[in-house]
Amino acid sequence: MTDEQVACALLREGTVEELGRIPGASNDTRLVTVARGAELLRAVYKPTAGERPLRDFPLGTLARREVAAYLLGLRCADVRVPPTVMRHDLPAGPGSLQAYVEADGDPEERVGVFAPAAVPDNWAPILSALTPDDEEVVVAHALSDELRAQALFDVVTNNADRKAGHLLHGHYLPGTAAPGLFAIDNGLSFHVRPKLRTILWGFAGSPLRAQEHALLSGLLAAQDAIADELTGLLSGAERDALFERIAGLLVRGRLPAVPQGRTPIPWPPL
Repeated sequence: MTDEQVACALLREGTVEELGRIPGASNDTRLVTVARGAELLRAVYKPTAGERPLRDFPLGTLARREVAAYLLGLRCADVRVPPTVMRHDLPAGPGSLQAYVEADGDPEERVGVFAPAAVPDNWAPILSALTPDDEEVVVAHALSDELRAQALFDVVTNNADRKAGHLLHGHYLPGTAAPGLFAIDNGLSFHVRPKLRTILWGFAGSPLRAQEHALLSGLLAAQDAIADELTGLLSGAERDALFERIAGLLVRGRLPAVPQGRTPIPWPPL
């Protein structure tokens, strides 16, 4: 078994012990340990009962959307979502259980705040703002391949909350596996209507690359299998909308432009 398969098995079968609530989270979010024999893993537990009502997402569905994003991410080679499962035997009731990513303090910036004239080369400015001292600053992100892969994944999943802080460099098995970029907090995804809100708009409107076309074509070819995997996690309409987005990307041949009729950036963006 791979490390990822071992982690998933541990999340599904291990004994959960709560360490405490994670402060600042919009919904009930708890740090836990999951143990099975000598195996131990830290994880994030999001009880369905602790989800706040939202205007645009059905109540009690966010945990399942977290799991759906993980399963779809397994089919996207350049995207990493930490292992995520649904459990129905946890202290506060059913919810998602996701391996906790230990950020490694990687010095390479991917999203940053700069003076307007100081945005680095090969970075895309996304928004301007004023500090309390009326100093203009710009939020920008690197135009790297790893962020582009994430941007495409967020288009496919219709992620409505891709903040910079939801991209962590590190690993859920620190010290034993090579660190990488992980996408966490994927609960606000898979809506049937366009909801994409992201900090990664620097790739907007750019033509699909050959490998991206191949990836999307592969997802569409596996539609029946993917739909089966996501049954019970997403509604039938949400699964249909997923494949409509993929097909639309292939027809247009480019990433979507920034929408003009709605808010395109999550708040807070970082």
